[in-house]
Amino acid sequence: MLGESPTDVTGRGRVRRVPSSLLPTAIALCGLIYPRSSYAAGTHASALPAFAAAPGPCNTNSFLQLRSRAPARLLPSRPPRTPRAPQLAPRARLPALLQMRLGAEAEAPTAAPAEDLEAGPPVLDVSELSADSLDVDSLLVAEMAAAAKKWGFFQMVNHGVDLAIVKRFDAAQEAFFAQDKAEKYKIKRTHDNSRGYFDDELTKQTRDWKECVDIGAQDGDLNGRSPVDGFNQWPEEDGEFRAAMEEYFRAMEGLTERVLKSLALGLGMPADHFDPLFQGHSAFLRINHYPPCATPVEENFPLRSPTEDEGFLAINRHTDSGVLTILRQRADDPHSLQVYVSAEEGRGKDHSSREGRWIVVRPVEGAMTVNVGDMMQVYSNDKYVAPLHRVLAHRERKRYSAPFFFNPPYKEDCAPLPSLGEPLYSAVN
Repeated sequence: MLGESPTDVTGRGRVRRVPSSLLPTAIALCGLIYPRSSYAAGTHASALPAFAAAPGPCNTNSFLQLRSRAPARLLPSRPPRTPRAPQLAPRARLPALLQMRLGAEAEAPTAAPAEDLEAGPPVLDVSELSADSLDVDSLLVAEMAAAAKKWGFFQMVNHGVDLAIVKRFDAAQEAFFAQDKAEKYKIKRTHDNSRGYFDDELTKQTRDWKECVDIGAQDGDLNGRSPVDGFNQWPEEDGEFRAAMEEYFRAMEGLTERVLKSLALGLGMPADHFDPLFQGHSAFLRINHYPPCATPVEENFPLRSPTEDEGFLAINRHTDSGVLTILRQRADDPHSLQVYVSAEEGRGKDHSSREGRWIVVRPVEGAMTVNVGDMMQVYSNDKYVAPLHRVLAHRERKRYSAPFFFNPPYKEDCAPLPSLGEPLYSAVN
């Protein structure tokens, strides 16, 4: 429950199976399409975390917006913002480009029992992914598709990623953030390079309580340079950090490819349907460190941005704008990731217009957490949903996490699959 200790995992470590018979009626509890306007006009110095510098670039806007009963069409870009360093955003940060097309009413999901919500997103045994034996009739395909429809989130155990790779990655992440500020600033991102260290990000005009490093691929190459994203920066005297990050990045590439095969089958497509997205992809890995916060908001803080007097979130509410996110979060860290869900019948996807609640996604030891991104919601024509989520700050304990954001090549057109009925979205490149 939301009132429990952040580290209480009682009763939440079991693997839960979803009968394939429920697949056609799996509900989309976590609709996306909550536009994120993340550029603050200004931030008071008193509100900034002690580890942070002056405000810099902001977190991504979700690139979808809900427009009731409006035809699909591209939206105009937002007005140019006042330049400030660093102003270049990573590839995943897209402006609001699309509107929903509601020529036909979206099917209203069935209300979910409260007890189903308390347990959180399902934990799936995905060992079958590594066996290369998936087909459309596999139970795992039905389970994963149902989770992507109902929650937009699920956890994976027996995912096949070598534990030694994860341990080296965790150790390198902790060692980097344990350095003093001067060392970390040696790879700080700049106005013309979005890759590297930063501690000054905003989400929905509120300051994130975190510090991060972004490491990304240009045309699938970690040594590439992009006119949009820049290039990766590495600590000069820490070859172990680079080796651990690159090794983990490649492991996440392989795991993402396997997950997408299952999700493709769940949409009635061949398992290899999304394989072309890996040719020249623009995925990036973000390593996060969340220091203790003296004034965090409570777990049940409502669906809005807190004021400075109310406290801080580690990351304000948002959806991920790419195809798929695979998150490394640790079971022995504070359980801070929350997903917004609602049990209302006939609810829409405009989160601000419906009653709901925040549910903690409690990590299972050794599991990887997966969530659907905006682009996958477009590809699936709303069969899968990109969930609204946020991260809580903790008063006494630090936390680490590492999302791998899988994004397609820059040239890829993102549009609903023709086999999934009348398109609800316009294509975007």
